Formats: sequence, structure tokens, C-alpha cells
Amino acid sequence: MSWPTRAELAAKAAQMTRDPVTGEVAAIRYVGVYKAFGTHEVLKGLSVSIPRGKITAIIGRSGTGKSVTIKHVMGLLRPDQGQVWVGDDELAAMSDRKLRTVRNRFGLVFQNAALFDSMSVFDNIAFPLREHTRMRRAELQAKVRDMLALVGVHHAEDKLPSELSGGMRKRVGLARALVRDPEFLLYDEPTTGLDPILTAAIDELVVHTHHARPGLTSVVISHDMAAVLRIADKVVMLVDGVLAHEGTPDYFHASTDPLVVQFLTGSLHGPMKV
Repeated sequence: MSWPTRAELAAKAAQMTRDPVTGEVAAIRYVGVYKAFGTHEVLKGLSVSIPRGKITAIIGRSGTGKSVTIKHVMGLLRPDQGQVWVGDDELAAMSDRKLRTVRNRFGLVFQNAALFDSMSVFDNIAFPLREHTRMRRAELQAKVRDMLALVGVHHAEDKLPSELSGGMRKRVGLARALVRDPEFLLYDEPTTGLDPILTAAIDELVVHTHHARPGLTSVVISHDMAAVLRIADKVVMLVDGVLAHEGTPDYFHASTDPLVVQFLTGSLHGPMKV
């Protein structure tokens, strides 16, 4: 395989400083990213931008590279070839120490909330502050309670995760991701396992949280197309490790491309085989 040189990649990155869908500054740029695990190729030259201050949804079938894409932007994986940019920082060439500073700019909302079972709701949210800051007790308490109020679980600070519903656990996970005021917020399947009413509530919370934090850039991985088309400013569709489509929700609603139609309708008939 003949891969582009670093100079060629940098030149392409320079052309991607504005997101083509929203017109906003590109906060994150993937430029010709390849990633394989053994003989299994996951990303096959992915080039796409994430606009600053917007909600971007990444969709695609299981195994098409959505989670691998997100892990690259946090420096948890390094590309075999290509570049990943966060603002003006190119991650692939960074030392582990510098990568840690980049990770501090991100909050991550896990699919299952990933709360500590033995800690109260308050202590779960306070954990990142205690680990990474020297915040005084009164300031820490005020910060945590602000987060509890933002996500609507201020009445549950003394409860354990086992005492919470699935929707409440996701709210607490969101509060913990927000407590250090991240520049970027990443959601991994935020509505998986929830009923339609709770799904709508979490979707509303994602939008409310985004607009309550000026400058926040949100990225949502999801299979829930109804939710994606409700909340996203931009939608990115990955197929076989490359960008297949990108556009606004209206673009996807109107598309007659067989790939888009099959994915949106969940049909067994189309170019994507089971």
C-alpha cells in the first residue's frame, strides 16, 4: 500500500480547517486515517471533520469503526497511517505526556454510565475533581451540586448507583463527564437499553446540556436514527471504515442513496448485507 507522506497529509489537513457541512471551524480533523488490528482493517483512509460548537452524530453498522474513531481522538489509539488533529494539535506524533493534556479536554459519557458501585452519586461526580484538582471542599461541593441540578438528579446525591433507574444512571454519568468543564463531550450510545420515553428524555438532555455550555463540541455515537436526526447538527455515516456520507439531518431525510435508505429504515434489502 502506498500511503501519503506527512507533508501531503498536512496539506490536506490545512484544506479541512472549515467543516463542509456547517461552515464552522473544524475542531477535530481525521486525515487519511488507517487502523488495523492484525489482519482486520477497521479504518481505511478516513478523512472527516467535526465542527466546533455543534452536535455531530456518527452512525454506521456495528464494526464499521465508530468507536475506533472516537478512541483515536482521545489518543487511546494511534493511527497506523494518517493524522488526527484536535484544534492545532496533531496527536499521532505526540508523547504520552502531551496526550494526557489533550485527554483532559474531553469528557466521555459511557454506554452503561460506568459508575463506581460503592460510591454515592455525589462521590461519583466528585471523583474527577478529587483526582485531578486541588479544589477546596466548599467549591467542590458547589460544583458537584451545580452538575446535579443541570442533569436533573439533585435529589439523588446520597443514593448508590444500584438505587437508580437506567435513565438516572446515564444522567449521573453525564454530570461526571461535565464536572471538569470539558471542551469536547463524547457520548457512546447514550440511549442504548432505554425505552422510547427515556430515550426522548436523554435526547432532550443532550441538547439542553450542549446549549447550556457555550463553545462545547459534542460527538454522539448512535444506532438510534430517530434520535440522531432529532438532535444532530451534522451526521457522519461510516461504511467499511471510510466516510460514506456527511450532511445535515435534512440531507439524510431527503437522500435516495441505497446505503442511507437501508440504514435509516433498517431494511434487510440493500447494499449492506447481514
